[in-house]
Amino acid sequence: MNRKLLDKLFEIGILVKAIFGFFEIFGGILFSISDRFITSNFIIFMAQQEIAEDPNDLIANFVIKSANNLANGSQLFAVIYLILHGVANVFLAAALLKNKLWAYPWAVGIFGAFIMYQSYRFLHTFSLTLLFLTIFDIFVVLVIWLEYLRHKKKVKVND
Repeated sequence: MNRKLLDKLFEIGILVKAIFGFFEIFGGILFSISDRFITSNFIIFMAQQEIAEDPNDLIANFVIKSANNLANGSQLFAVIYLILHGVANVFLAAALLKNKLWAYPWAVGIFGAFIMYQSYRFLHTFSLTLLFLTIFDIFVVLVIWLEYLRHKKKVKVND
């Protein structure tokens, strides 16, 4: 693979992970301070226009169904998951963008653990969103690993 292309893919993938991380932290905080009723009604309100335009809209119907089924236990889990995943994304992305060699294996391990969990959840939900996020994460982990090998090789050459 072309070195410049790999470097760009690495930077873009890590920046996307960081941006998603900030949104996950924000979403987790928002869920933690909002009442389940408020959260569910807000989600339903946002999807109603799509339903009005197309009553068979799969995504809007799925979002409304998910909001209606949001139980207190799953809300607490969502808060913890979003905040932990977001913090991991932001922290590791910052370290990777600063070329901290220790961050590469940590990122592969932590993101790999999230990939395993997301795969497990996919087998229970068959969520296409979760599938696409998992595929993206696998791609990012692969690019991180390739960058890590390149950086390790540079360190050995300089020794």
